[in-house]
Amino acid sequence: MYHVLLSLLLSAAAPDPGALPRSAAATVVVATVNSSDRSKASADFVGDGIGDQEEINAAIRALPDVGGSVQLMEGTYDIRKVEGKLGGVLIERSNVVLCGLGTATKLVQAPQQETNVIRIIGSGVGHVTVRDLYVDANRDQNPVGEGDPNVSHARFEFCGIKAYCQEPGGPGAEPNHDITIENCYVMNSRRLGIMLEGSNMRVINNVLGNAMSDSVEILTGPGEIRGNYAEITGRTHVAFGSDRGNSIIMANNIVHVKEGGDIDIGFRSWADSQRHVISGNVLVVEPGGKCSIAIDARGFGAIITDNHAQTGDAQNRLRVNVGAGNSIVSQNVFENVVVEVNDQTGTNKPILIRDNILENSEVIVTKGNVNPATRPEGEQP
Repeated sequence: MYHVLLSLLLSAAAPDPGALPRSAAATVVVATVNSSDRSKASADFVGDGIGDQEEINAAIRALPDVGGSVQLMEGTYDIRKVEGKLGGVLIERSNVVLCGLGTATKLVQAPQQETNVIRIIGSGVGHVTVRDLYVDANRDQNPVGEGDPNVSHARFEFCGIKAYCQEPGGPGAEPNHDITIENCYVMNSRRLGIMLEGSNMRVINNVLGNAMSDSVEILTGPGEIRGNYAEITGRTHVAFGSDRGNSIIMANNIVHVKEGGDIDIGFRSWADSQRHVISGNVLVVEPGGKCSIAIDARGFGAIITDNHAQTGDAQNRLRVNVGAGNSIVSQNVFENVVVEVNDQTGTNKPILIRDNILENSEVIVTKGNVNPATRPEGEQP
């Protein structure tokens, strides 16, 4: 019996020759200076609270070739620009999960960095998930946010989280794909909160704050913006939108414009885009808040259904703009809203408007092929 026990103990103590070294494990753990002692003791990398992107980026590089997860423990991570790069935390490879412990894991851009907090970049980089993090782009202490307006993307490199396959104006690259941002708080962005370009981009169940451009924007598509909450308390351009994107769903999101909030557009699709579904969303403007356009659907094939848009300001009604044909506006509840059809495409494709509840609201057809049989009650051809 003694020999059996000794054999078992020796076997357990002997290293497994096939095991990965700790630094190359499929999950790499990072802590920072104000993480708990227990978290720091279990971490592969521990930051000192100044430029913690160094440890995070080292952890991403330490993942095996097949990919894996970088787990950020609780604490506040000081994020600074990597010299010669477009961000602080850099994901430059595929098959990476970067995750935290919810709002207990905070990534805060240090003052005067003028960069993206998290930048996903690289030709064909895909299958990346960022989740369960609190990202503060700290726009008040990073006030410049400028780039060459003549170079694509150059003035939009000042985001909370951005995915784009190349540097602005750089050599061509294969687009990014299959990127998910989930269960994150993304706050105080100089340009965009979350900006993703490529196919199968998904922004799901996040909380967004103010952004000088868009709180969330997807380009190219297909993509999905679902289950997010945008709380607007200051100046913001667009809450949820797309640009040069097709086949994008914006569903079950909430835009809450609070006192002092000032937003131009709640939901937006771009001109000449195709197949946007804007469904099941809520936009509400509290007293003292401002919003000009609840929904700005500029592209073909817009399905605007089951939404609720409301402002209590009857003198400054919200607008819902329909700018192209093959579109449907149905089963929405609009309170103090003007729905305007103004098809500038010249295609004369049909537009269906029916079964909406219009409280102190109206439909105006400036230009467009709205089927007379489906016009709202009281609306003349």
